[in-house]
Amino acid sequence: MQGLPFHPKKAETKASDVLIHVRYTPSAEIFFIDALPAHLTPREWLDRLLAGASDYYQVLAGGRGFFRIPRKIFDVISPPVASAQAAE
Repeated sequence: MQGLPFHPKKAETKASDVLIHVRYTPSAEIFFIDALPAHLTPREWLDRLLAGASDYYQVLAGGRGFFRIPRKIFDVISPPVASAQAAE
C-alpha cells in the first residue's frame, strides 16, 4: 500500500505563520479580508497576496478562503507600515 503524497503547504502550522481569512459575497466580491493595509482596497490586497503567496491559499466552502503564509514570505508581500513617529 502506497502512502499519500507529501504536501508541504499542509504541514503543521508554525507559530510564526500569518493566517489570513477571506470571505466573499455570493456575487464573488470580497466581503472581508484580514490584515488589510489602510491604503489598499480589499481587491488590491487579495491580488497582492495571490501574486506572492498563491501556494499558501486554500479555498474553503461557503464563500471563504484562507492563507497560511510563512512570516518571511508575508514580510516581503506586505507593504511597510508607516509609524506615527515617521510622519512627524
